[in-house]
Amino acid sequence: MKKPGCSKCQEAQIQGRCYIDPESGMLCVELADKIDLPKGKKVLVPQICTVCGTTEWKTIDTEK
Repeated sequence: MKKPGCSKCQEAQIQGRCYIDPESGMLCVELADKIDLPKGKKVLVPQICTVCGTTEWKTIDTEK
């Protein structure tokens, strides 16, 4: 969901990377320049707005 007042979410999105923080056990998301996705799988990837921080989850099909 887009945060109120941000009109840049569609153009300012960067693909992120998810990981489990070993100390807290929490699911974390960070910005990543390049992500190596596994071949032949559907992968859930966060798209993060660099203006407001809104995270939108998208499925990328690497089977094609």
